[in-house]
Amino acid sequence: MRLKGLLKVACAAVMTLTLASCGGGGGGGGGAEPQLTRMGGALQGRSLALTNSVTSFAGTSGSADGAATQARFNFPGDVASDGTNLYVADTGNSVIRKVVLATGATSTVAGLAGVTGSGDGTAATARFNYPTGIAISSDKSKLYVCDTGNNTIRSINVASGAVTTLAGTAGVVGFANGIGGAASFSSPSGIATDGTNLYVADTLNHRIRKIALASAAVTTLAGSGVQDLADGTGVAARFDAPRGIASDGTSLYVADQGNSAVRQIVIATGVVSTLVEPDAVDAIQSPAGIATDGTNLFVTDAGRNNLRKVVIATQAVSTLAGDQAGTPGAVNATGGAARFSNPAGVALVAGTIYLADAGNDLLRKVSVATGGSSTLAGILGSADGVGTAAGFTSPYDLTTDGTNVYVADTNNHTIRQVSIATGAVSTLAGQADRPGSADGSGAAASFRFPSGITTDGTNLFVSDTGNNTVRKIVIATGAVSTLAGTAGAAGAADGAGSAAAFNSPNGITTDGTNLYLADSGNNSIRKIVIATGAVSTLVPASAGLSSPYGITTNGVSLYIADSRNDRICRFTLAGSAFSPLSVSGVTLDLPSGITTDGVSLFVTNAASGSVSRIALATGAGGTVVTGLKNPNGISTDGSTLYVADAHDNAVVRVR
Repeated sequence: MRLKGLLKVACAAVMTLTLASCGGGGGGGGGAEPQLTRMGGALQGRSLALTNSVTSFAGTSGSADGAATQARFNFPGDVASDGTNLYVADTGNSVIRKVVLATGATSTVAGLAGVTGSGDGTAATARFNYPTGIAISSDKSKLYVCDTGNNTIRSINVASGAVTTLAGTAGVVGFANGIGGAASFSSPSGIATDGTNLYVADTLNHRIRKIALASAAVTTLAGSGVQDLADGTGVAARFDAPRGIASDGTSLYVADQGNSAVRQIVIATGVVSTLVEPDAVDAIQSPAGIATDGTNLFVTDAGRNNLRKVVIATQAVSTLAGDQAGTPGAVNATGGAARFSNPAGVALVAGTIYLADAGNDLLRKVSVATGGSSTLAGILGSADGVGTAAGFTSPYDLTTDGTNVYVADTNNHTIRQVSIATGAVSTLAGQADRPGSADGSGAAASFRFPSGITTDGTNLFVSDTGNNTVRKIVIATGAVSTLAGTAGAAGAADGAGSAAAFNSPNGITTDGTNLYLADSGNNSIRKIVIATGAVSTLVPASAGLSSPYGITTNGVSLYIADSRNDRICRFTLAGSAFSPLSVSGVTLDLPSGITTDGVSLFVTNAASGSVSRIALATGAGGTVVTGLKNPNGISTDGSTLYVADAHDNAVVRVR
């Protein structure tokens, strides 16, 4: 599977897309229009003459204010409520948002979406750096924020949007008690208040800190700084990366994430005990957000993608919403039929839990009484529609036949079709949030994290990564069959059809006769004869590839995005020569997707959020696009580049 850690956190680039000067290309001019050839999942034969036009083609980027279904978020980390509004630490956007509970209408309280910084100021003039924790004062006049990337605690006046720094100093990472800026933190990520003090989960210091609101004096309430699980009083206790924190006025309840435990701290004495043990029958794998009604705790399990309930008196644990198996998704339903993705902070208001569904960029609601879930704001990431009204969830690859763009919508377990003429998005095969391996037509078929796709113009060929198989889809009918590999069986065997085995196959391309596959888990390149399903190994692991992802061909050579080695490799089909491509003028940074117009290569750099252009003849390169978040798949219809941005759940068009 692709590098999931890049989906949400390794994305410090600003939101604005820019087009830079690029080397190794050109084009245009007069004369007859060249004949385009379908090859490598793209249309080749004309050197792309790109301008500075970069637009969203389909899906949604994540910072828009507006009504409930118009709002967009970017990995929301935590929520707090005054009973009328929900306040959101919109982590990926580095802003603080407000959502009206009654309507879902969303606005920005402070910060500027996509722009990080540390400056105090009012509303959009203030800056944050990936804030992940938020709490509201007892009089509802102030918000308190864990500004995680700045290692500070910030205060926001709700009425004016004025932001000040309460404790810590931006850019200073450490552990020190003291007053205001004299104190220091290390990635604080959870915060709660009892009206007199703030309590901070100082995550990478493995401590719980206390801040007196009257004086901004910072002390340590519990934890020694040693990464461990131990009960005790004050600094005799030990935590491991505590994250969420809640208070009932007498005790604190801590999501001790690194320990897979839930802890209780008596505020008056600092006595720490463990409520939910890591080896319990109903253990919480990765507790993230936590809220309490005084009798129960409500804890998000980011590892199992569900919401748990803990009875404080008995420590009994049950699942309120989401399934026990941890299946991710974005489904509104009751109890175990609901699906979440990396759920984070929670807030409890009058029998309703409001939940930051971080992996889906949504704010969700769950009824305590019934376990029924619904969406408060944002758009479910599987909706069909036109342009930005459609939703994707981590689309990792795409291809085109010149009429449509076809998208491997990875975390929705579906294959989507986007009309180039209209931007209309529909689901060609699979059913959102229903992973599986069944062959069939349309919604009757199922996939498991498909993350590579190519076409010969009549069929689509899909790397069904989670199933370790290669699938075939007839475009006209949506009929899905398994061409090679056996679902659930990982391996490296050559052979025909189900006798072959793969290990996390990703990028895939075709010359019309054969498929060429980046078998990422095996660090190899495989060949599949389309007519027979016969699989052979072209480039073995001994060649030195490390997590190869993208692959394309011009009919003469294969070009491989050797991701972990930060290079492009070439394999000649006629002579079987394999070597790194000599590239100048551009730095590759976790290259992930690759395509060609027959003259240049276009490579997505997942870590730096950019697209590079490299001349096939000379290796001279330059930067085409910057400012993307996690670009992966890339293709061209002969005049336009299409890029799948897995982080922003969108397909971007570059002309």
